Amino acid sequence: MGDKTKVTIYDLAQKLGTTASTVSRALQDNPRISAKTREAVKQMARELNYIPDPVAHHLRTGRGNVLGIIVPRIDRNFFASIISSFQTVAQKANFQIIIAASNENAEEERAALRALIQKKVDGVAISLSVNTQNSKEYTELCAQHKIPLVFFDRLPIDSQDYDTVSNDNFQIGYDAVVQLHRRGCQKIGHFAGPMAQRSYIDRYRGYRKALEDLHLEYRQEWVIPGITIETGYDAAQKILQMQERPDGIFSAGDFPAITAMDTFHKKGLNIPGDIAIIGVANEPFDAYLNTPLSSVELNQQRMGEITANILLSRIKDDDDNPEYEFPTHMIVKHDLILRESCI
Repeated sequence: MGDKTKVTIYDLAQKLGTTASTVSRALQDNPRISAKTREAVKQMARELNYIPDPVAHHLRTGRGNVLGIIVPRIDRNFFASIISSFQTVAQKANFQIIIAASNENAEEERAALRALIQKKVDGVAISLSVNTQNSKEYTELCAQHKIPLVFFDRLPIDSQDYDTVSNDNFQIGYDAVVQLHRRGCQKIGHFAGPMAQRSYIDRYRGYRKALEDLHLEYRQEWVIPGITIETGYDAAQKILQMQERPDGIFSAGDFPAITAMDTFHKKGLNIPGDIAIIGVANEPFDAYLNTPLSSVELNQQRMGEITANILLSRIKDDDDNPEYEFPTHMIVKHDLILRESCI
């Protein structure tokens, strides 16, 4: 191979006594190439430390075999699990992924999307930040560059025209209130998420509908916004100062539920005797709290798998026989995990 330091498919072809096109197809697992030849090519590639040239591949196929995924936070188990399963599906299809985090900031989210487009990714998946008010720019930008886009978990309000993957958030809110009522709660409050996103709107709607169906009182002061650790402390303080407190709380996320429980414990309240609580996300540490937290399991691994599969199907672009109709709205089943905070 002379003085060349970079191994090419032509070098592999010369070593194997075949053509560069055969090597290229074999490396892409093209079924037109026999399994024996594919394995021989891959073995030679490993021996010679062959690394594919993404630029050449992009010029040849129009694809870089890269997917982008933007999440609000990387340091949360929920999103880390989605990324892991998303990556597993992508790698099986010979795609790599680029991960970006918005850090719950709409400007960082917008910049991340533009950076992914500049890197010529073949598809993008986004879970919106709590501060994102309008995602129309994202859909227009991806459409302009002919890049498929899938929203997952946190969806825009007007997401009916786009591919989405989410839980049935209305049913999550409904089921949580029904369980609190079964526990004996008659005055049920809600730690609400931002109403700019459909996921949290639907959880709130499910909460309201369950109250209505169970003939329970709704009070505006029992609905407290915020889904962070800090807002959990604030929400608990507000509840402690109320003349008539709720005896049950449905929290749109686990983190405010956890910090609220800590505050209640320090003030001498019994959980679930004085106030029962259910959260959402089933964080790994929920089972190990002083009072283990009941929570809704969102099955995020499945969400990551489905999101990646939809993106890959859009990239294949088989209009005659699409794997998913467009737009597709996939619902991931949730499970209610009961622990001491609400049994």
